[in-house]
Amino acid sequence: MNRKGVFISYSKKDAKWLDGLRTHLTYLEREYEFNIWEDSKIEVGADWRAEINKALSTAKIGILLISANFIASDFITNEELPSLLTAAEEEGAYIFSIIISHSMFMDIEAISKFQTINPPSKPLIVMNEGELDETYMKVTQEIKRVLSTESSKKIKKSVANKTTEILTKSFLQVALLELLFEKNIGLSISELCDVLKIKKRKIGIEVLSELETLKVIDKIKEDSITKYKLSTTGKEFFESRKIDNRDK
Repeated sequence: MNRKGVFISYSKKDAKWLDGLRTHLTYLEREYEFNIWEDSKIEVGADWRAEINKALSTAKIGILLISANFIASDFITNEELPSLLTAAEEEGAYIFSIIISHSMFMDIEAISKFQTINPPSKPLIVMNEGELDETYMKVTQEIKRVLSTESSKKIKKSVANKTTEILTKSFLQVALLELLFEKNIGLSISELCDVLKIKKRKIGIEVLSELETLKVIDKIKEDSITKYKLSTTGKEFFESRKIDNRDK
């Protein structure tokens, strides 16, 4: 599943702490084009449970606003937390906790094992305005780090996939040309795919199209069937290679 959103889990009794956090996170939401979700986004008349489950299912990052109210919430404990914790364990989602007030947080292994933005000994309720801004800035930086890492992973994966695709096509081009040279007859796309074990016909067509552009193969019609054979240029290339190999 493609996870890219941020889900903020909090008790409505702690909503005042959400505003400062959202202000800082808005920059990231704009720069990295992802969604930050909390339940104020549920529209009037919508199926709130379905909306929450949908947001949970796409969250790459979970932010927990920890307080006694948070821990006392049955819905958070039974609905939101299990989904976020499963995503962290099975799909590599990230969990960050912000400690709002003193609570039994450290006694709950399922959530206390994750990184906290501020120490449990210094919750938001004892901070002055400057310290609050510093804490919100810290969580913003942590989320930016995650987003930058994930973006880098995607780029590397894309480059790797592209490299693999290029190499695969190059090997197929050589194999296809050698096959046409050995057979010295025209072969249809189906015949070529079967012999070369090309599972995706689209790839075979792309390889043939590139070779045709290079003018090393010709497209011909035999009994109303489109077939491919080495062009004069292609034959000359293989003949010259045979001579070179013989000289060695």
